[in-house]
Amino acid sequence: MLNKIIDKTISFVSAHWHIVFVLCLCALVVSIFVAVRQFGGKKKPSSAGRSRSSSTRQNTAASCLKRLPQDIYHVFQELYVPRLDGNGVTRITYVVAARHGIFVVHPQRDLGRISGNPTDRVWTAFDGGRESTFSNPVIRNAYHARALARHLGLPEALICPVVYFDQEVNFDQKPPANVLTSGLHNFILSHKAELLTEEMLTKLLAKLRETARDEKARLEYDTYRRSKGRRVRRTKES
Repeated sequence: MLNKIIDKTISFVSAHWHIVFVLCLCALVVSIFVAVRQFGGKKKPSSAGRSRSSSTRQNTAASCLKRLPQDIYHVFQELYVPRLDGNGVTRITYVVAARHGIFVVHPQRDLGRISGNPTDRVWTAFDGGRESTFSNPVIRNAYHARALARHLGLPEALICPVVYFDQEVNFDQKPPANVLTSGLHNFILSHKAELLTEEMLTKLLAKLRETARDEKARLEYDTYRRSKGRRVRRTKES
């Protein structure tokens, strides 16, 4: 019986081989299509990619500062204080005030390999074959700290300047201790000594709130930035 079935099958295939070939080919194409849809398709981001993206969002300067205890640490954003030479104002991105001191936080958005000495006027970032330069944030933020100290009438020793890179970076050489790539929240919390009395802090907070409401200084800075941009464009065109 089995032999008869085999003989008939062989005879059918021999007589209709072209039909059998087409059916097998169609089945193979369908199988490949299903496999591609199931395992290929749109590539999902890797878990590492999702982790880095989530980590970047969670470790911005703003998110780190939000995690500070609000009853102890008072965060101010975008303060405009007089320049040291008396010619206009300068902008400070973040100021954190507490009994433990005043922290001037400068967020830096450059990424990649960072090259530059603490005393260089300009640093360089290399990222994926691209090269860009930016003002030395250590020098820039130290200037902000001195300007704020003068504005508040405080000794400079009470002002702690912090530069925070919140992107993925690595340095050609070890950066200064106040240049961070992570742990901004913990860095501020690590300062345990109380440098200001409650009365001193209350007066400083009043001054900082007054500074934060100074729309005239904000407009002065915006006007300066626009005029500087026009001068740069004219220089490039000439």
